[in-house]
Amino acid sequence: MKSFILSIPNGVSSAVMVLIVMFFTFIDNPLGINALRIFPYAEQVGHFLLYLVTALVFILDYAKTRLPHHSKINQEMALAAVASVLALIMEIGLMLYTNGFEYNIENWYAASVGAVLAFLFYHFWLLHPFRYYLYHSIQHHWRYQHRRKKKK
Repeated sequence: MKSFILSIPNGVSSAVMVLIVMFFTFIDNPLGINALRIFPYAEQVGHFLLYLVTALVFILDYAKTRLPHHSKINQEMALAAVASVLALIMEIGLMLYTNGFEYNIENWYAASVGAVLAFLFYHFWLLHPFRYYLYHSIQHHWRYQHRRKKKK
């Protein structure tokens, strides 16, 4: 799993996440679940979860490029803000795309809260485990490459 994560080129997972966000934004009921419409805040919960994952993917993609060093807190906050702005752009795009869709500020609030919680989750809980998990893989790879060069 570590080698798979490290083999993904920088930015690819973020780009795929933007495509997923676009899919869930512009396709009407993409999962085909109508039962969730009974729950009064189902749309906001969906936005919260989608942008929580989106911001987390953006931050982890950036953190992977910083290995073996720590990621910078201002960059992490900026990436969470990018996810929030992406939510705003998607809402405006949906308003223009559907001709008459009313902009729902609550969806953007939910998405922004999800992005902020993703930042807090990563920075205060996931920062060290993520770095530790991938750092040892990098060290092992570097030592292996270094030993091969010495033998030649």
